Amino acid sequence: MLPERSLKTPPKRKVRVETQELKTPEQKRKNKRLATLLLVPVVIIMFGFTYVQVPLFRMFCQKIGFSISPLNDVEYADTGRMCRVLYTGVTAGTLPVYFKPKQSVQEVEVGKPFENEYRFVNMSKDTVRFRPVHSILPEKAATKFTMTKCFCFDDQTMAPGEEKTFKVISVLSADMDSEIEQVTLHYTLFEKNAEDMEKNRQVPNVAQSAGGN
Repeated sequence: MLPERSLKTPPKRKVRVETQELKTPEQKRKNKRLATLLLVPVVIIMFGFTYVQVPLFRMFCQKIGFSISPLNDVEYADTGRMCRVLYTGVTAGTLPVYFKPKQSVQEVEVGKPFENEYRFVNMSKDTVRFRPVHSILPEKAATKFTMTKCFCFDDQTMAPGEEKTFKVISVLSADMDSEIEQVTLHYTLFEKNAEDMEKNRQVPNVAQSAGGN
């Protein structure tokens, strides 16, 4: 007789069933905020070559919607619609300047002016000169954002150890896309030398000629 073989039942395979979770409005808002924070380093890198390829940079900004001009045509109105504004900033290279907004986050009404303040401190024992450059995110908000008062209208000079406070007054246009719930205003400070600043003084300031101070 042949030996009786034992029949073994093969082990059951575990079947993993993945279900796609439906995103709530709160999750969507969190994703938008995360996307904005991830884009900030990209903006910093892009402004790194503003003085190397200025015409190319301007074409790039126009293509994707980043705003490099503080003056855009906007609509003023009582909209009752609120939007969160984030203020961020960095210094390029080894510029020894500390700067920080009075409020890093604001809830503002779309269509009405709002203001903030920036405190600047020259941390060195030397006179420093720099140009503030701003950018707006997301791209849909770039052309719907304007400033009536900003330190980015001019190159700045600070004496050793000097402290300065600058007021910034801005407006989000009343016709801005209603899906935009958060806007980031980012500044990058680029160090300049005295010769470059003297050349810039010979060129009329567009912002001031339009009424900005």
